[in-house]
Amino acid sequence: MYFAMELKHNPTGKDDIEVERERREEMFSELAESMASADSLDEDDEKFDSAPSPELEALLPYYSQVEDEALKVAKKYFDGTFQTQKLFEYELHGHTYRCYVDIYNENENEINIIEVKATTNRKYIVKPDKDGKLDGLMFSDIPPKKRGGNKYPLFVKEGNIWRLNFSDSKVTEDASKNFDEKKKTLLNQYSKVGKYPHDLAFQRFVIEHRLRQLGDNRPVNYYLAVLNSEYIYDGAIDKNGKCVYNTIDGQEIITFLDLNEITKAYQAKILEEIAYLESYISTPHDVNNKVAVGKHCAWGENTECLFWNHCFQKLRGVPDTNSANKYLNSDQSFKAWGIKGKYQLINEGYYKLDDVPLEWLKNKKHLIQRDCYDNGTEYVDEEKMKYWFDQLEYPIYHFDFEGFPCPLPRFEGEKPYTQSVFEFSLHIERAPGVCDKEKDNFIFLSKEFHTDERKELAKAIVDYFEYNEDGSLKGTMLAQFTAYEKGRLEELAALYPEYSAKLLAIRDKTADLLDLLRTNKELYRSEFPEGAEIINYYHKDLSGSYSIKKTLPVLVPSLTYKGMDVGNGVQAYIAYINYDSDHPTFNTLKTKTERREALKRYCQQDTWAMVEILRAVKEKIK
Repeated sequence: MYFAMELKHNPTGKDDIEVERERREEMFSELAESMASADSLDEDDEKFDSAPSPELEALLPYYSQVEDEALKVAKKYFDGTFQTQKLFEYELHGHTYRCYVDIYNENENEINIIEVKATTNRKYIVKPDKDGKLDGLMFSDIPPKKRGGNKYPLFVKEGNIWRLNFSDSKVTEDASKNFDEKKKTLLNQYSKVGKYPHDLAFQRFVIEHRLRQLGDNRPVNYYLAVLNSEYIYDGAIDKNGKCVYNTIDGQEIITFLDLNEITKAYQAKILEEIAYLESYISTPHDVNNKVAVGKHCAWGENTECLFWNHCFQKLRGVPDTNSANKYLNSDQSFKAWGIKGKYQLINEGYYKLDDVPLEWLKNKKHLIQRDCYDNGTEYVDEEKMKYWFDQLEYPIYHFDFEGFPCPLPRFEGEKPYTQSVFEFSLHIERAPGVCDKEKDNFIFLSKEFHTDERKELAKAIVDYFEYNEDGSLKGTMLAQFTAYEKGRLEELAALYPEYSAKLLAIRDKTADLLDLLRTNKELYRSEFPEGAEIINYYHKDLSGSYSIKKTLPVLVPSLTYKGMDVGNGVQAYIAYINYDSDHPTFNTLKTKTERREALKRYCQQDTWAMVEILRAVKEKIK
């Protein structure tokens, strides 16, 4: 729809160029979304800008490689001949609908359409999460909307193909009802699990209509090929040094989801969308019409519509900062007033923070936010902050990882989208306020992109930290959003048993800078039972965010990321994967040496920022 609308307002007549651009933007967007949803992605990473650029060209080989691996695996499980990027076109009402099939497989008896996506199957299959609880698409055998009962996976594996679990759905009548209800989540194109089936459903519309026109009545099957989140790479390489993804313990790097039933059920919706699109193209429209915003806008997400600034900013004047949806937990906060989520808030005309009526603000966090915004004041809970500092032991190790969530595992022991760490920065504050930016800073940065240097990195970590006689860490490790650092330490500990004890000792004595500024109800509940959930600090310039990119300008305005050659986590790993590229990165970094120096400065800035934030907070609570 986007490209049809764009051509309506900006006709170029260069149809083929537009199609190619559409495909490239789709690839970047898909990679961005998958990388952003990788396990334990650093909370402080900024939104991935998926607009094509020379820097992002470095990501395209990974997308292409996923497609290549999907073809290799498909040839193991499907008979017949194969084509890639096969074009289908179907004319309807004077319009041409087209789609490109990633993998087209046919034999005398049937046709198989395989859509390849550089995401994983973890959204669709059932597996234990990090806490041991089952996660994924499940249904139960008790009456709908009731808790408990036996749980069954929506998809079950047959060979290397995941199919809808029709067998277990017949256990009871309630199970059948719940099965059908759970299937509906796949029919929501704006959900995490419905987006890709929707793409495949449109292909089904074009393909089947075209095949019937040609008199081809063979049955057509529809599959989604995705990365296997459980596949662990064994480190195999070919004679050219390229990774080889063998079958390991029955696991393939690519698995297939059978979406025949789902794409069939989608067809009525596809027809509705086509009718809407054709109506839009043929009917004059007022470009200043405030059409309703909604999930289709993907506002603030990696798949954000390219017209969002027109709908949100130009037509409505929704500000970038302190918009109404910046109230903490705003999606759940105003249901009593008939507002369900941020999009309805905007559609009802509440654009700015102070557009929301004061009588709606029943949550103390919201009252704090509003007071700071209206009066330009600063909120500081000195008692809770002092309690947080009392939990620290010196030395404090201000620590930060940089990682690359590569779609395909690069090194032994990695899974798809493993956060492959390539750098860390450490500032050691040996006594309160005693830390020098340069002298007390230690950095490890991988020398090469294609070389596995994780063991050297792990050794460097354990060597820089100090330990008590009982093996516990002497002091406290400090990070911004510790789940990310803890996850990476656990992965390194599993890979290198010789360093495991010390790496886990570091993990076990961590403090989170977010707990100091935002809150942590578990940490504060015993001492502050009435205020454990209330934020500890707020300033209007935070605009509802506690990322280090927001807190630093407020607390330490003299220290900034602006103007840095590498200024966020996404730019960091793009500079890393561009180590040996011959084009400038971010218009300035022309050589590997320049990229490495920029990476060092950025990672150093992350840990020095924590040092300075602690100093600034201590000044406020003296």
